[in-house]
Amino acid sequence: MTRRRREVPTPELRCPTCAAEVEPFWAHCSNCGRRLEWRDTTKKTGAECYYCGWVVSDSFSFCPWCGRDIADRDSSPEPLKAPKGFRYDRRCRWGCGGGVMYPMRHCPWCGRGQKWRYDDYENICPHCSKGVNDWMDVCPWCGQDATGRDLIRQALRRVRQRLVVSRLKTWNYRVLLRPGVSGVTHRSPKVIEIERRYVTRKRSRDEISWNMLTGLILHELGHSFLYHNWSLTRTGRFRRAFGEVRKAYRVSDSKWVDFERRGVTTTLANYVTAYAATHPQEDFAETFRFYVTRRGRLRELFAEFGRKRKGVPVFEKFLVLGDYIRSLRGWR
Repeated sequence: MTRRRREVPTPELRCPTCAAEVEPFWAHCSNCGRRLEWRDTTKKTGAECYYCGWVVSDSFSFCPWCGRDIADRDSSPEPLKAPKGFRYDRRCRWGCGGGVMYPMRHCPWCGRGQKWRYDDYENICPHCSKGVNDWMDVCPWCGQDATGRDLIRQALRRVRQRLVVSRLKTWNYRVLLRPGVSGVTHRSPKVIEIERRYVTRKRSRDEISWNMLTGLILHELGHSFLYHNWSLTRTGRFRRAFGEVRKAYRVSDSKWVDFERRGVTTTLANYVTAYAATHPQEDFAETFRFYVTRRGRLRELFAEFGRKRKGVPVFEKFLVLGDYIRSLRGWR
């Protein structure tokens, strides 16, 4: 008879302050931001760092967490692969021959800094470029804002003010800075992804103005609002105004759009901007952006449409959006 090995479940680790689940050797709690300490409570190694207090091995020459020199007479004269209490994940990236365990910041044998891949995480922290998840408020590695919203406070404040003035109820959306392309997906309609290179601490060619960033966020919020209220797309009035939003999306992500523009363009008679003509979803997002930017003042917008000789479909699009927003507030 074959005897199977019994799997022992790993106990969950909790933050002492907020009881949120944490992972071993995180420097901070991802929920409350408390600084964590990983001492040798189970007496596996019998040693702790003199400086940071985290668990180390007697064989180490350097603390793998703070990088300080902790060599003494018990330190191994040559690098080891995996001393007691630690596992082997890979060799030191500097070629000293010693083994390191994820997520050691320094090699315990030569003291040099280590870099790791964060494939199991959904995002990258805009402050330290280490792995974070979309639900994290605090980066578990550096302790700063994991979403990056602290870098765009002025734009987010403007967005919230315009939504309040337009009398739009919040739908608990979440703005995140990410490397890549700005956008919203139907799998996570409440997550607004903003290209991280647009927001930098130093002036660069890729950095955009606060007005442009506000318009970009409002445009992406238009996509999120549509996904969150997808039942609106099944109505006949919406289809007559915007068309079929489920058709294949073939819009180029590299196309430049002036989201800072507050005035209606005169290029296409049946669309508020040229970018709105690329796809019905983009048409709705641009309509939403102009509606919120102009604070829902349809009389002012319609007067501008008349001066710029916009067609009847443009009037109908804003009426559909305005009537639906009023219906969400319980108005007749």
